[in-house]
Amino acid sequence: MKPILLHYYITNRCNCRCGFCQIWQETPKIDAKAADVLKNLYGARKAGCKFVDFTGGEPLLHQELPHFLSEAKKLGFITSVTTNCLLFPEKAEKLAGKIDLLHFSIDADNSDLHDQIRGVPSYSAVIESIDIAIKNRLYPDLLFTYTNENIDFFEGVYRLAREKKLIVILDPLFSINSVDSLKDSTHQKALAYSKKQGVYLNQAHLKIRRMGGNHIRNPLCRAVESTIVIVPDNRLALPCFHHREAFIPLGDDLRKTLNSEARKNALCRQGRYSFCEKCHINCYFDPSYMYMRNSLFMLSIVSKFRYSWKKYVIYKRPWPIFR
Repeated sequence: MKPILLHYYITNRCNCRCGFCQIWQETPKIDAKAADVLKNLYGARKAGCKFVDFTGGEPLLHQELPHFLSEAKKLGFITSVTTNCLLFPEKAEKLAGKIDLLHFSIDADNSDLHDQIRGVPSYSAVIESIDIAIKNRLYPDLLFTYTNENIDFFEGVYRLAREKKLIVILDPLFSINSVDSLKDSTHQKALAYSKKQGVYLNQAHLKIRRMGGNHIRNPLCRAVESTIVIVPDNRLALPCFHHREAFIPLGDDLRKTLNSEARKNALCRQGRYSFCEKCHINCYFDPSYMYMRNSLFMLSIVSKFRYSWKKYVIYKRPWPIFR
């Protein structure tokens, strides 16, 4: 099957210092070159990708992000950006009409805990950015990465989302060392919250953790098959961003790289590397579910249907359009 998602790390710079993320600690600091991004967008679309997620680091730190989004829309991509909102108020007008799936990271219903988790004062920027986004018809989802420490500080975020007619996404914290640090009681609280109107939790994420994650003898991960991962210095990362065992420098035609022996080898080994045992990384299993025909696929589809019904039918937000 063709890949569905282009996961494009356009910068490893970040203006937050989140304790659960190490990207901001990477050196040297690199921004993707505009010419490379535009070339790779074209190649990924020709390869079959329908979604592009511009990420980082903090993607709004890249000065060319509005241009990248415009070109991606012209190519027919569904565009996605997640931001900590520190730069959003000043950049909102340039982003208007260019982001289909906008996510604002918010980790608590109070500034003290949110700012502690993010490592810098940013809660006020999130609150300010919500009204600015709505004014510019961007309608962000509120992304709540839940942990054992913040799960009891969700109610205020939910009330805020209801007031503004926004979706709130519950995303379980994952660990790249394949150990689920979240208590069962934490997951159960998140599951109870997900029954509320306008709350999205992909329940396949919970089931795969109950299954012990991916198992290399009978792998479920489809990270290589489903997702193209490009890092800021113009290399394809394999098998995924968090476990970068191999890199392939990208030339003029991304599709040639996708047909290379190195990627074919990664395809054969996806989900079978030693570090894949018990893996449950959300951002790679989410597209992987679409390549399965099992209960995980069904749970994911039902969860996404509930999200789409609330956002696009009940709240009447603009539908992303496939071109």
